[in-house]
Amino acid sequence: MKNSSTTQFLLEDKLFEVIDPGKPLTESDIKTFEAKIGIRLPSQLRHFYLRWNGGLPCPIDIPDDKSAWVRLHWTKEAEASEGRGGVTFSGLFEINSTPGLDFLCTWHDFKNNIPTDCIGFGRNSGSSLYLIGIKEYNLGKIFFWESSYQADIAEGEIPSYDNIAFVANSFTEFLIALREEPDEGESLEDWVQRVYEK
Repeated sequence: MKNSSTTQFLLEDKLFEVIDPGKPLTESDIKTFEAKIGIRLPSQLRHFYLRWNGGLPCPIDIPDDKSAWVRLHWTKEAEASEGRGGVTFSGLFEINSTPGLDFLCTWHDFKNNIPTDCIGFGRNSGSSLYLIGIKEYNLGKIFFWESSYQADIAEGEIPSYDNIAFVANSFTEFLIALREEPDEGESLEDWVQRVYEK
């Protein structure tokens, strides 16, 4: 429910509600997590975790019975792009949580399946992930990793960007880009034009 001011925040004049945030974290909790994965979280994402620890940051103008979606930008060659101009955002993983939602467990489960210059921080309604860049050249950029087109690690394939779409230049830009799901029967192409290209 979107009615508690304690879980609301304003971002570039847009009001958000954080649905089901995790147990509050301390700076020490974040540092312990970062030491375990050997990665310092990009600053905007790190700040969000210190305040909310996961959950679903959702624009308040999206009705309770609708889901949050975001547009995807694929390369022309990407096989995974077909019919995927947008996708749901179901929320961020939590630090020190239960399996299935826990950031560390998910990192262990997927670290060999995604490129080494990213880390998965959130999910869609299926088994695909939202990634954030962790290297100097892609730091803080947001991507979407489509799991059904992943590299076959057992066959010696190396994870690449063939099944990864660009989403946003920063975590803040990603949140601002969230929109209400497409209408029933609406094509993703029409949805993109309606909600992003007004």
